[in-house]
Amino acid sequence: MGVYQWVHPHFLFGGNTLEHELETLFEAQKIETLIMEGEQKLLQAPKRLKQMEEELLAVRQKIDKEKEIIEELEKERHKKEKELEVDKDKIKKLEVRLYDVKTNKEYQALLKEIEAAKQANDRTEEDVLVLMDKVEDLKKDHDSSAVRMEELEKESEAERTVIEKEIKSMDEVISKLTRERDNLLCVVSENLRNIYGILREKRGGIAVTNVKNGVCLGCNMNIPPQLYIEVTKNKQLIQCPSCNRILFFREND
Repeated sequence: MGVYQWVHPHFLFGGNTLEHELETLFEAQKIETLIMEGEQKLLQAPKRLKQMEEELLAVRQKIDKEKEIIEELEKERHKKEKELEVDKDKIKKLEVRLYDVKTNKEYQALLKEIEAAKQANDRTEEDVLVLMDKVEDLKKDHDSSAVRMEELEKESEAERTVIEKEIKSMDEVISKLTRERDNLLCVVSENLRNIYGILREKRGGIAVTNVKNGVCLGCNMNIPPQLYIEVTKNKQLIQCPSCNRILFFREND
């Protein structure tokens, strides 16, 4: 159950009526909300920077992987090309031996061996062509990735500059808002400041809230009709029965 406090409307706190002090708290709360929004933006800045770094890392890793695969395929291609040279030399030697055979049987056997060597040679040549195509495609991807990497680095640097300026600007805004809030709170009675401070800590930074159509806008819970009527007068310190926030009525806010 929330706290319901009544204070005579003409009772003064440091020369201010309670209504004026409640309105001052309400204005301080609006500034408090802006401060929290600014602080949230400051928290988002490192996340944006981290996201850019992760994207850059992903592209770097992709480039490294493509380079590694290209090198492996190139090694395999060179190996196959050496095999081709060996096979071609073998075929030439076998063809020379055809002139030295003395029987038809030996001749036919040598022809089969030459044909088998040529077929193996053809398969190796096909393998080399496939590897060359793969390397060519991968090099295109690698070049595209390198271009993308360069673009990302420029974008990242530009974004980092923007974020750093935003952080500096937001720090200045928050400092200014904090001074404005403190200036407002300093004219409020110590009792109300203490209540405000406690509620701000316990209610996620929102200590004072408006009411609309009998509903607390802080917790969206209904307020008893008679209590709502009193709240709309802004003559008493009234706290929401549900969330305990200080209630202040302003029709168009």
